[in-house]
Amino acid sequence: MFNPSFEVIVAQSKFRQPPDMTFEALLKRFPGLAEADAVCWTGSTAVGWGNVFSDFDLYAFSDRKLDLPMDETAECWPGSDKSGISWDNWMGEYQKARVDLTIWPTGAFATALKPYLENEVEFLSSGYTLEDFVYRVSIGIPLKNEAYFQEQWDLLEKSSFGRARVRWLKVGAENALTDVVGQLDAGDQDSALISARMAAFRVVDACLAMHGDYCLNEKWAMRRLRGKPECGIKVEEFQQMVLDGPRPGEANGDCALRMARWAQEHIVRLDGELMARS
Repeated sequence: MFNPSFEVIVAQSKFRQPPDMTFEALLKRFPGLAEADAVCWTGSTAVGWGNVFSDFDLYAFSDRKLDLPMDETAECWPGSDKSGISWDNWMGEYQKARVDLTIWPTGAFATALKPYLENEVEFLSSGYTLEDFVYRVSIGIPLKNEAYFQEQWDLLEKSSFGRARVRWLKVGAENALTDVVGQLDAGDQDSALISARMAAFRVVDACLAMHGDYCLNEKWAMRRLRGKPECGIKVEEFQQMVLDGPRPGEANGDCALRMARWAQEHIVRLDGELMARS
């Protein structure tokens, strides 16, 4: 009989104050960061979306092995990607908050963007980890060596990464819309509604990516739309057309069709913007 048990090593407090994220304060817990070439604070807490259960994400860039503290709260593990980029992860406690620190090679961002700097790439081909890496560097708050991060942001601006992501998301939305048509024809209204929602979220991601927001996580869609009104989709519009679901008396199939048409209108608009920028 499976009878799991667990032991609490470090209990999390119900009420926590945000930790001091200045570089000077971080050095007291992570003196090894003094040897890093650059450090930034990133993730949801860096952009003001965090909550009491959020962890605090740090990126450090170094080609040297950094000395990190190891105690009962900490664990370390390596990571790697098919591109050849490897990194080290450290997770543990800092001022009663959980910190997720990733150590990247100093040239990792340029390596991740290399295919998109050499050519106008049609579709995004990076794996999830590197896509998320690019996004998190793009929103990072520099804590050490701001000039380094400005160089990385300039590379991103020069690359075709954003346009490749838009095209990839747009194709995903179009495929989901094709599913809607087939599912409605088969009388599968419930599945059609799910496919229409998938198309709508991909369209939102594509519109946001067109304006430099490369977040991969659907849960932040409303916050992202509030922060990027220039993307062409209003928060209230997205709420009414997608999140609210079927209206009173509206069948799932009718809702799916309405949502699909809304997504299609934005795809047409995206096509025009892509033509203008390519």
